[in-house]
Amino acid sequence: MKKSTAGYLPPHSSELNRNIDAVQHFVMNTLQDTKREIGESLHYFKDGIAGRFNKTGAYLNSLVLPVNNFIKDVQQMEQEFELERTKNSEFCICLDGRMVPASEVLKMDMEENY
Repeated sequence: MKKSTAGYLPPHSSELNRNIDAVQHFVMNTLQDTKREIGESLHYFKDGIAGRFNKTGAYLNSLVLPVNNFIKDVQQMEQEFELERTKNSEFCICLDGRMVPASEVLKMDMEENY
């Protein structure tokens, strides 16, 4: 006579099912935590790259500005120099970050040296 094992469950099958459920929950929780951490890491990385990209753009703009004079032709630069010269024909002195005409500087109180 053959013994059938298909309907046979070990005496501790409920404990085995609980252990399998615990392992399944552990794996699912670990997977969800890992997905969340990877998402946060990618977000942080993306923000860092975007910030560096913006700074690089600002640096490039400041580097390109002086080069614009090399792109201009000589006649255009001469016109700009002439315009600046005629705009203020009086000699100016830089005081506290602004250009002050020499006539105003001479009217200011000055220190006397004996």
